[in-house]
Amino acid sequence: MAITKNTGRQEVISAKVSFTLGTGADVSAIGVYEAIEVPRGAIIISGYVYISDATTATVDLNIGDGGSSTRYAATIDGAATGLTALVPTGYKYTEKDTIDVAITVAAAEAAGVAELVINYIIDGRAEFTQG
Repeated sequence: MAITKNTGRQEVISAKVSFTLGTGADVSAIGVYEAIEVPRGAIIISGYVYISDATTATVDLNIGDGGSSTRYAATIDGAATGLTALVPTGYKYTEKDTIDVAITVAAAEAAGVAELVINYIIDGRAEFTQG
């Protein structure tokens, strides 16, 4: 049996959301916050959380979705600046969903600033052919 070459190609789709952490901020209390909608067929291939301005609070973040609150990252420290790479799992979304920021520990303190970026492809999609 032979493999049929696939000449269809697509661009990687990138989505970004910025948010604040802490008292009176976008995400201030323990809970799950929907951040980025992903379509059916999406496969996350990379991404990160970047804390550019740390909160003075103890804030732990998980990055996941409706099926697993820690699918891409667990226990990111919101009180420390820096970049945390997401760990893509090859999970394919069979229905549209959201990438969520879950706050698992939160203390009321001054706000910090963060951004979540995901990069994904959509299975079966081809925008152009490679000739």
